[in-house]
Amino acid sequence: MKKLQMSARDRRALTFGVGTIVILFAMAKGVPRLLSWERDARSDASDQQDEYDRATAEIARAMVVRDSAKARGARIIALAPALIEGDSPATASATLAGIISGAAARSNVKVGALQLHADTSSRGTFVRVGVRGDATGDIAGVTAMLAALEGGPTLLAVRELSITQPEITAPADHMEALRVELTVEGLMLRPHKERDR
Repeated sequence: MKKLQMSARDRRALTFGVGTIVILFAMAKGVPRLLSWERDARSDASDQQDEYDRATAEIARAMVVRDSAKARGARIIALAPALIEGDSPATASATLAGIISGAAARSNVKVGALQLHADTSSRGTFVRVGVRGDATGDIAGVTAMLAALEGGPTLLAVRELSITQPEITAPADHMEALRVELTVEGLMLRPHKERDR
């Protein structure tokens, strides 16, 4: 067997050819992997950006909710003096009855029987309490009593009002007597132990 003799030029051509084949082979195998890796990296970066955007939005929503809760708490605290005081709906209804009796007494109106009621079935921050009753007085006294109830420091609403004159045929020199039936409602802050349930 004879040894092949290669010239320097042939060796350079062979080296260049083998190098080109190795590079082409590496590119054929490496480039798709590189492109796949780049695609995966971009996808991961996009997923991370989406997660970051969601987290940022959640933080912003949490801040809005917190600010809203603070504002609501401040409004409730500001309303506190205008609410009916009481440890329970029954005591708040009794307080409301006292407010009505006081307004009637200052207006020279005589109060009859008062029925207390409270809406304890509802859930929420406030409990609606009410008093239904009747009273007797002249037009000036009844007007003054109603003005005192709706214009006083405690937030109250006259929900029902019926005014009748029992003695239509009374003589002109007889003092006017109007019979008033009314329902007055107000709000109390639900006791803390009931709000936690």
